[in-house]
Amino acid sequence: MGYQTISFVATDAGADGPALSAALAVADRQDAHLDIHCVGVDPARYEPLPAGSAAIVMETGAAEARARAEELQEWVKGGLPANMSKLAIEPVVIPHLGLDTLVGRLTRYSDLVVATRPYSDKANPLHVSVLEAELFGTGAPVLVVPEKGAAKPFDRIVVAWNESSESFNAVRAALPFLKAAEKVDIVMIDPPSHSPERSDPGGAICLMLARHGVKAEVSILARTLPRVSEVLERFAEEHGADLIVMGAYGHSRFRESILGGATRDLLGNATLPLLMAH
Repeated sequence: MGYQTISFVATDAGADGPALSAALAVADRQDAHLDIHCVGVDPARYEPLPAGSAAIVMETGAAEARARAEELQEWVKGGLPANMSKLAIEPVVIPHLGLDTLVGRLTRYSDLVVATRPYSDKANPLHVSVLEAELFGTGAPVLVVPEKGAAKPFDRIVVAWNESSESFNAVRAALPFLKAAEKVDIVMIDPPSHSPERSDPGGAICLMLARHGVKAEVSILARTLPRVSEVLERFAEEHGADLIVMGAYGHSRFRESILGGATRDLLGNATLPLLMAH
């Protein structure tokens, strides 16, 4: 069974073009319904204000957000194919302080969420907030699209497997893509020697995928570069991968923001689409 409902949250016409194109392409291939939410964020900060000025500030901020949402709606409509029927476009105004909750609520009923890569030259801090709200507030997988886009089918997929709950959730969520792929590589980097699966690393997940008709092979790699993400990226590039599937934030967001981690590194540097789940 494929993805039936796909969501995309548009916040910036300058940066969201590749992700919007990817959302349209994936929805077409999956014959899925696509919900596009054009979000205008109310910039007003509701702090103590002089008497009589609060209403003016609130109304001005709300008007700016409405205008922004409507501009995004027109931008989205201008890029749509003529024959697309399973589609809904909605302008939405969200207060800055309620961003995480409301973005999660908008996308929680989706089978797949498409998002702009948040750490790039064109992206802005709002993209980070939206992506994290989707990852942590919905339980749905998120397809993170780089600047070069992700319009073609994912014929060759690399799965970053470390036996964690996050990586297993990502594999399960990616099944529609994995079943359609020509080749899937299960990549393990320095698998732990104390693992219950140490006698057959990756064997159990490979068997599970085989029962779904997925042609998968396990590759055990040594950490020959400073970062795990660099080893994974190099393997994906050398094998002509179209997509990397991985668990997101095996460590806390705070820890990854300070000390780094595979999730943060790949979101910052990957040139391939990433399918992530938490």
